[in-house]
Amino acid sequence: MSWAQVDAAADSVRNSFRLEEVAYFPVVDVVEKLLANRFEEISFEICTHAEMDGAEGLTCPRGQFIRIREDVYEEACTGGVRARFTVSHELGHLLLHTDADKPLARAMSHEQLKPYRSAEKQANRFASTLLMPSRHISFLDSAEDLIERFGVSRPAASYRLDDLAKRGWR
Repeated sequence: MSWAQVDAAADSVRNSFRLEEVAYFPVVDVVEKLLANRFEEISFEICTHAEMDGAEGLTCPRGQFIRIREDVYEEACTGGVRARFTVSHELGHLLLHTDADKPLARAMSHEQLKPYRSAEKQANRFASTLLMPSRHISFLDSAEDLIERFGVSRPAASYRLDDLAKRGWR
C-alpha cells in the first residue's frame, strides 16, 4: 500500500464522520461509533494489563476485534496524547490490514521491509494523518502548534512536520 493510499484511508474516516474541518480528532468517540454502528461483527474490547500481556493495543488480523489496554483507553478518553495515537494506530490496522484480499505485511522485528510495506509503519502513518491532517497544518506551524491543535505528542508532531517537509509540502 502506498503512502498516498494510507493517507486516503485516514482522510476517508474523517470524511465519513464529517470531521474534515475539525482539527482535534475525537478518536475514542469515532472508534466506538464506527465499530458499534458500521461493523457489528467487530468488537471493541477494553482489557486488563494481564489480558493484554503488556501490549497497549491489539487488532485481530482477521478483523474480529480491537483490544485496548484499560489504562490506555482511560488515558485516551481524557486526551492522553500517546493513548490517542495508540487507538488511532489500531484503527489503522483494522482498516488497512484485515481485508482478506490484501497481503498482511506484519513483519518480525528482524525482517527488513521497506517502510511502505510494513504494517506497523502503515498504521503509524494512518494515525499520524488521521490525527494531524495536512489541511490543518500551515508552513508556519511549529511542533508546539501541532501539539496544541491536535493533541499529539512532541515526537508525533515533529515526525509529521519532518515527513511533510520531506515530501516538499513545506
